[in-house]
Amino acid sequence: MTPGERVVLRSEPPRLGEVHGMGGAADRFDVLQLRAAATLRHAGDIPAALVPLPAIDTSRVAGERVFHMDGTSINDRKMAMDRIDAVVRVGTTEIWDVVNDMGAPHSFHVHDVQFRVQSIDGAPPPAALAGWKDTVYLPPGQRVRLVIAFQDYADADHPYMFHCHLLRHEDSGMMGQFLVVRPGQKVPATWKLDDSGAPDDHHH
Repeated sequence: MTPGERVVLRSEPPRLGEVHGMGGAADRFDVLQLRAAATLRHAGDIPAALVPLPAIDTSRVAGERVFHMDGTSINDRKMAMDRIDAVVRVGTTEIWDVVNDMGAPHSFHVHDVQFRVQSIDGAPPPAALAGWKDTVYLPPGQRVRLVIAFQDYADADHPYMFHCHLLRHEDSGMMGQFLVVRPGQKVPATWKLDDSGAPDDHHH
């Protein structure tokens, strides 16, 4: 910015792949105004890279799972508090393949972890999606592959959730639950287990 300059950060109608104008798709509004002082001083150069971005090792992936998002269901299932939809083993890395099968947008949010986007419709992710994420947006018909490393907490009694982060969708049951277990740890019989997409033997 130059001395005395004013710059406005404005939200324009988003290009979200919507097939209609609902959901705020036509909204435009000002978010922030920056006002430069009459006299400015150099505060230093912006580094080319803010933080290092190490790659996740995918040479020993435990397996892949596919999550189809359609309507307000994931893999044709709505949220059930007594059901476990996936069991993963702590210390492993998995590929989660998430597909939006309908003509309206979804998002996919995973509790417990941050993940990396491996590809979007088979292509490498753009710079804005190349870093650590916990939510990814899926326009209609899009497929994203996520690399997820489950490295720390494990508990067969207390699950984590994955879900669409659009409020009206998650409120309609577009959610699932997964457990992170230790090697050899059994899933308690109190859970209904529907882990049909399990990439390996979880010793249930």
